[in-house]
Amino acid sequence: MRKKTPRAICLEILNQLERTDRPLDHLLNDSIKRYRHLTSLDRGFLRELAYGVLRWREKLDWSIRTFSKIPFERIEKETLNILRLGLYQIDFLTRTPVSAAVNESVELAKKIRGSGGGGFVNAILRSYLRKSKEISYPEIEKDPALHISVTHSHPLWLVRQWVEEMGIAATIKACEFNNTISPLTLRTNTLKVSREELMERLKAKGLKPIPSSFSSEGILLDDPPPVSELPYFHEGLFFIQDEASQLVTLVLDPQKGEKILDACAAPGGKTTHIAQKMENLGEIYAIDLTKEKLSLIEENCERLGIKIVKYLKGNASHPISFFKEVLFDRILADVPCSGFGTIRKNPDLKWRKKETDLKRLSALQFAILNNLSAYLKKEGVLVYSTCTVFREENEQVIEQFLNHHPNFELQSVDDFFPKRFDPLIKNGYLKTFPPKDGMDGFFIARLIKKY
Repeated sequence: MRKKTPRAICLEILNQLERTDRPLDHLLNDSIKRYRHLTSLDRGFLRELAYGVLRWREKLDWSIRTFSKIPFERIEKETLNILRLGLYQIDFLTRTPVSAAVNESVELAKKIRGSGGGGFVNAILRSYLRKSKEISYPEIEKDPALHISVTHSHPLWLVRQWVEEMGIAATIKACEFNNTISPLTLRTNTLKVSREELMERLKAKGLKPIPSSFSSEGILLDDPPPVSELPYFHEGLFFIQDEASQLVTLVLDPQKGEKILDACAAPGGKTTHIAQKMENLGEIYAIDLTKEKLSLIEENCERLGIKIVKYLKGNASHPISFFKEVLFDRILADVPCSGFGTIRKNPDLKWRKKETDLKRLSALQFAILNNLSAYLKKEGVLVYSTCTVFREENEQVIEQFLNHHPNFELQSVDDFFPKRFDPLIKNGYLKTFPPKDGMDGFFIARLIKKY
C-alpha cells in the first residue's frame, strides 16, 4: 500500500478545517504524529503547503472563479481544496516542478471524484498555466477593499473595516505583513537559565537567536527546525510564546508569595510566565474549561519545573463555587477572542472567524470580567488581555465594565515600562499592532479595585 504523500495529507487537513473549528497547527501536529513515515523534508513541505494555501486562499479562489465553467459555489469542497493546492504550488513554489503540481492534483481528484473530477482539475490548472497573465483583478481605484481582499487574500469584511479605520495604505501594509512567515519566538525559562546563556547554547547548536526588542526574556529564531526537534525544548529551558504575549505578565506584575488567578489559562504560557516572575513562590490557580486543557497546562508546568500551580476545571464567565471564600491579589483575564492579532501565525483564522463572532465574543469577554471581579481583593489588580485588534473586543469591553463597576479604575501601564515602550502605549492601554511593532497584535488593560 502506497504511503500518503505530503500533498494528500495536506488535502486531508484542508478538508478537516472545513468541518471542524480546530486550529491548523493542531491538525498539522496530529497528522505529523499519525504519519510517521514523513521525513523532515516531507514535514517542511506539508507545513509550507498548508500555511501557504490558507495565506493565499482568496487569491487562489479568484483564479478558480476565472477559469471554472462550473459556478464557484457549486464546486465540491474537496475538489476546491485540490485546486487550491495545485494553484498554490504553481504560483508560489518556484522549486516545485509544474508538472508534479498538476499531475499530483489530478491524481488526487481522480481518487475522490473519478476521471471526471481529474479532468475538471486538469482543465483549470492547464488554463491557468496558459492564461494566468490574463486574469483581471478588481481595480483599486474602483473598489479598494475588494482589490485588497483578492490580491492580498483577506476576508472582504475585515478589509473594509480596516480601510475605514486605517486607510488604504495602512491596510495594504497590514495584509502584506500577515502574509509573511513569522519567526519563532521563545520565552526564556529564567527559573533554569538566563537569556544570554540560552542564546549561547542555541548558537552552539547552529541556530541564530536574536534578542527580542521589548521582552527581556524573548528570543527570536528565523527558519527554526520543527518544535519537536528544537534543542533544549524537552529540558524546559524555554516556552514558545510571542513577544507581545510575554508583555501581559509584565503588566500584571506578579510578586513572590501572592495568590494569583489565571482564569483562561490553557495552554499555560502566561501561567508559567507568572510563576517565573514569582520565582516559584506563592500560589497560582489555573482555570480552564476541560480536563484536556488543564492537562496541557500541567504538562508545560512539569517541563519548566513549575510547582506552585493548582489546576481547576471551570468556566470563567460563571460563578466558581470553590472561590466563595477565596480572594486573589491579582487576576489575569486573558479572554477568548477572535485572534485577529495573530493572523501571521494562524492564517486559518481569516477564514474560520466571521464578523458576527465579534459581538458574541465581546459579550463573553464582558461576562468573564464581570464574574472575575468578585474574586479580587481591595486594591487588587485585574489585567484584561486579548490577541485581537478590534475595538469591540478591547476598549469597548473595558469601557462597558468600568461603567458597570465604579469600584474599579483603569491604571495606565506607563508606570511599568521604560520610555522605549511609549510607542506601544495609547490612552493608558498597551496595544501592539503587527506591521508597526513586528509582533502579534495584543491589547492589555490594567484595572485596580478601589473598594
